[in-house]
Amino acid sequence: MKEKILEAFRDLGFKLEEEEGMGYSFNYEGLNLLYMYNENDEEFLNIALPGIIVVEEGRMLQICALLENINSSLKYVKTYLFGNSVWLFYERELFGEEDLTTVISRMILHLEAGLVFARKAMAEIEETMANDSSNNDAADGAEDIVAEDIADDEDNE
Repeated sequence: MKEKILEAFRDLGFKLEEEEGMGYSFNYEGLNLLYMYNENDEEFLNIALPGIIVVEEGRMLQICALLENINSSLKYVKTYLFGNSVWLFYERELFGEEDLTTVISRMILHLEAGLVFARKAMAEIEETMANDSSNNDAADGAEDIVAEDIADDEDNE
């Protein structure tokens, strides 16, 4: 099955480069994707879009919100955290004599759409958290003012 899959990639015009221990890398519209062959399950097709977001220190809450958002919202495309980055995956079982060029092209398009969704979702998450942070700062400031007023009132008695 691996040879049929590799042939389908070539038929689609992709130039695959073997990545030791990972699978085969290829490019689509500026995206670096990875076909990951599973030796234990020849009927399993897995294409990944590695490293869509680098996990920076102090952003784990946003990353977890992103993973949950994507995994609960999108069909077929799923996210996982590998090392210090977020990866998108499209995994599926192959059934009989499917047209692999159609299957692979659809998988790639779903991954591309997943990336667009992820970028938009991350921007919304960061905006929401920034707004929550500024609202908390305003609430903290209001608490300080109230505390000062109470202290002033006690001094005037």
